[in-house]
Amino acid sequence: MTTSCLATCGGVLRDYLGNFIFAYLGVVRACSVLQAKFWAIFHGIRLIKEHGIEADLIIESDLAVVVKFFNDGCSQDNPCYSLVNHIVRMAGDIHNLVCVHILRKANQVVDDLAKFGLSLSNGIVCFDSLPS
Repeated sequence: MTTSCLATCGGVLRDYLGNFIFAYLGVVRACSVLQAKFWAIFHGIRLIKEHGIEADLIIESDLAVVVKFFNDGCSQDNPCYSLVNHIVRMAGDIHNLVCVHILRKANQVVDDLAKFGLSLSNGIVCFDSLPS
């Protein structure tokens, strides 16, 4: 698994009608693409809890292995093991939590957000409207 010098993550929260609620992006420590995807899920769930949002949750990822690890777990020797288990425990009280695979094209807004995250110095930033 290759590791980059800098990793970013991001996400968009929408309601059941597809209306924008908030977006987030930021810089995470140097890690693999797979780990960055899990950091995005971690920070998304953390922000949902901080905002007091209580609803069914569908996590969408354009990386099939993220969906597999999230839904089925991953082996203890995988570098993502600890982070995946932490996310699952943190999300334990969310009702009807589902993780599904989507095509990369359908995830373009989140990919663009993560690239925008390169302009940040550190940490996670939350937006009430999409940055231009």
